[in-house]
Amino acid sequence: MVASKLVAVLSTCTLALAASMTGGCTASDAAEPDADDCSTPGQNQFLFDLMRDAYLWYDRVPDLDPRSYPSPEALLRDLVDPSRDRWSYISSKSDYEAYFREGQTLGLGYRWSFDPQGSLRLALVHPASPAGAAGLRRGDRVLAINGIDVEQVANDNLWSEVTGPDEEGHEISLTIERAGKEVFTVAVRKAVHGVTTVMSPRILQAGSATVGYLMLTTFIEPTAKELDDAFAMFRANHIDELVLDLRYNGGGRLAVERHLASLIHRPADKGALLDITAHNDRHVTWDKRASFEDLDQPALSLSRLVVITTGGTASASETLINSLRAYIDVKIVGSTTHGKPVGMHGWDYCDKIVHPISFRVLNAKQEGDFYDGFAPDCPVTDTLEAELGDEDEACLAEALHLLQHGACSTPAQPAEASERRAAPPPEIPWDGLRREVGAL
Repeated sequence: MVASKLVAVLSTCTLALAASMTGGCTASDAAEPDADDCSTPGQNQFLFDLMRDAYLWYDRVPDLDPRSYPSPEALLRDLVDPSRDRWSYISSKSDYEAYFREGQTLGLGYRWSFDPQGSLRLALVHPASPAGAAGLRRGDRVLAINGIDVEQVANDNLWSEVTGPDEEGHEISLTIERAGKEVFTVAVRKAVHGVTTVMSPRILQAGSATVGYLMLTTFIEPTAKELDDAFAMFRANHIDELVLDLRYNGGGRLAVERHLASLIHRPADKGALLDITAHNDRHVTWDKRASFEDLDQPALSLSRLVVITTGGTASASETLINSLRAYIDVKIVGSTTHGKPVGMHGWDYCDKIVHPISFRVLNAKQEGDFYDGFAPDCPVTDTLEAELGDEDEACLAEALHLLQHGACSTPAQPAEASERRAAPPPEIPWDGLRREVGAL
């Protein structure tokens, strides 16, 4: 029976995206089906059986011949429920473990996005990356990639072609426009680099209130220590308020998200429920009720939290918002979040890890299913022009205004007015583990 084998695997495997387990899965501690048949037909059969058993929407998996497909990745595209699932993916085991356990990834180390005027700009640059070493920074406008005008890249959807394969040493040429400087071209080569998860932790003021601020890019194992250090600084400065910048945070481990939630707030009742992970009706025994952590250091015990978001705020980031709002006032500044109220377990098989959507995440009030994302209380466009953590940066300035005055700087507009707003900038596609990393 596939189900019994999956239970054995689940009990030891790491969980991807919104996951709570941390141990790796090896042949010595989990049953591998079909005697480790790592041929393409064998991997396809494993994936097919897994999807028809553990997938959250297993009853919508089509009945097809898995062995007729050229790869598990090709098969997965036809197995997912396209009306609900934008996230299930397959990654290499080495890439997954390097990122989630060690905070290392192969790439250039920047995130780019279109600004409201339609220009392609760098939104985030990891300091320890090739892009950081090349002196690239947030706000740089990209005019051309490998000599191809950005407008042509976008119109012809050439993103995969211009960014090339994920291979160490692969070079990409960027033509950059920067305020106060002549247009220049820089060549950046892909390399394994460290991911900075906690950026720009600092102390600010909002009127008489002392405010802590930090940007969090993801939830991976190294994040917990970085968060502990930042929150130690916040406690030493006796902050009254907290602004948590999750605008580019695509998720990660639920265990790390729960750690952050417990640093921010801890209910008086010890063991208070934080979230519920609910699986399909075949595996209700896998359901879990997670509590706030009982940490050595005290929580900030805030009565409210301000979170900065964009459409790149997803998964564990949204779970944090949803879980804490059952206990404290959570205000959102920015734009509507991605809308991913579900998570994956990771099944280790051969040299790959399969990440099918396998559970819903609910808060202590059993609220979830936010497929449309969380709308902002104070809508603000991420203009990409000012540095993150700069008090004049549009989203942070609005968050500080909200804390000081208790209201948005601009009153909410009626529905008719919002319908007349310009369409949001186009999104650049992110898939699989690259969506998790949130950077090239």
